[in-house]
Amino acid sequence: MERAERPDLPSVTTAAALLRLGHILSTVSVGTARHLARHSLRRLRGRPTTPADWPEELSRIVERLGPAFIKFAQIASTREDVLPPRACAALGRLHDNVEPMRARDVHRALAAHLGPGRAQLLTDFRPEPLGSGSIACVYPARLSDGTQVAVKLRRPGLTDTVRRDVAILSTAFALAGRLPGLRGAPLSDMARAVGASVLRQLDLAAEARNLALLRDDLSTLEFVAVPAPVTALCGEACVVMDFVPGVREHVEVAQLSQERRRALADQTLRAVFEMLFCTGLVHCDLHPGNLRLTRTGSVVVLDAGFVYRVPEVVRENLALFFLNLGFRNGPRCAEAVLASAGQVDRRSDTAAFTADMTRLVDRYGGSTARDFDLIAFSTELFASQRRNGIYASSEFVFPLLALLMVEQTVRRLDPDVDFQAIARPIVFRAASGRPAGERRRRLESVD
Repeated sequence: MERAERPDLPSVTTAAALLRLGHILSTVSVGTARHLARHSLRRLRGRPTTPADWPEELSRIVERLGPAFIKFAQIASTREDVLPPRACAALGRLHDNVEPMRARDVHRALAAHLGPGRAQLLTDFRPEPLGSGSIACVYPARLSDGTQVAVKLRRPGLTDTVRRDVAILSTAFALAGRLPGLRGAPLSDMARAVGASVLRQLDLAAEARNLALLRDDLSTLEFVAVPAPVTALCGEACVVMDFVPGVREHVEVAQLSQERRRALADQTLRAVFEMLFCTGLVHCDLHPGNLRLTRTGSVVVLDAGFVYRVPEVVRENLALFFLNLGFRNGPRCAEAVLASAGQVDRRSDTAAFTADMTRLVDRYGGSTARDFDLIAFSTELFASQRRNGIYASSEFVFPLLALLMVEQTVRRLDPDVDFQAIARPIVFRAASGRPAGERRRRLESVD
C-alpha cells in the first residue's frame, strides 16, 4: 500500500525559537499600539472613530512577520464564512501585493541566477513586478527571440526565518487543536502541511518541475491554462515561464454575467476534481492569487510551489467517498474513510463511526455550494474518527486543503453549483481504469 510521508518540519533550537517569538510578539505589539494611537488621535481631533480599519493594520502586521505568517493569512482570507468580509479583503491583498523587492535587490538576484550574460538570455526585463508575493516576485521580460515571459525571482535571505516561523506556528496550531471547540479538526496536520509547503516553495527549481507536470496533467482540459516553464533558464532561485494572456486582468465576480459565473465555477471545480481523482498531482494552494479567472472564460493556474502527489490508495478511496456522497450512501462513504485511515484496530468502534457518517452524509449529500460547509463537514468527520478510535490519515489533509482554498471562490461565482454532480462523471472516468498521473509518471521516468 502506497503511503505518503508525513511532512517533516525542520528542527529549531529553543533559543532560536524564543528569540524569534520575542520578535513576533514585539511586531504584533507595535502594530497594535500604532492602530490604537491613530484611533485615539482621531477621537482627540473630534473626528469619527471606527474600529473598521483594524483589518488593514492586521494585514500590515502579517506582512511584516514574513512568508510563513502570510501563507496562513492567505488561507484565512478565503474563508468569508469564518472571518468578516473586510478582514478577508484586507488579508487578500497578501496573495500577490506584498511589498516588492527593491530594484537593486532584483537586479542582484537576477545577476546571481543567470550570470553576467543575462542580457543575451533575457531582454526588456523591467524591475516593476507583475505580482509580489511573500517568497518571490514576478517580473515581465522577453526571450532573445521576442517571446514574452514572466520571471519569478526569490527574495534573498528567507530560509532561516521561515524555518523558525514554521516550527512556531505548527506548535501553536497543534495546541489550538486541543481546545474544546476545535477538537477533531485536523489543525495540526494542516499546519504541518502548510508549513512544509512554505519551505518547499523556497526551491523554485522544484516549482518549475511541478509546473511542467501540472501543465501536462491538465492538458486535456481546454479551458485551463498553465504556463510552461522555460527549463533552461530555471533554477533554485528563479522560474522563467510563458506569459499567459489575460492573467493580469482583475476580474470582479459582480461584473460577470450569471452565465459566465456559472461557467467559471464549473471549470474551476472540474480542474480541481481532475487533479484529485485522475492525475493524482494536486495543487494545494489555489487561492485567488494563484487561480486566475479571465474574462474569456478560462482558468489560469499559477505558482506550483505547493503540490502534493496523492497516493493511489488515497485517490481511489477519495473518489469512492465523493461518488457515494453524491448518492447519499453513508455506509459506503464510511468504508472509503476506513480503508484509507491511518489505523483501525479492535478498539475502534467502526459501527458507531458508520452511523455517524450516515447521518452526516444524509445531511450534506446532494447539497449545492450554498448549503455545503466544508469546514463544518470536515470537522464533524474528524471528530467522529477521533471519538470512535479511528486514526485519520494525514494524506486526506492535502485534498482537503485543495478544496478548502477554492470553496469560497466557487461559492461566490455560483452558490447553486452542484459540485457533487460535477465530480460524478470525473469519478466514473477515473474508476473506469484511467491510471492516475500516467503522463506524470512517464515524465518522471524520463528524468
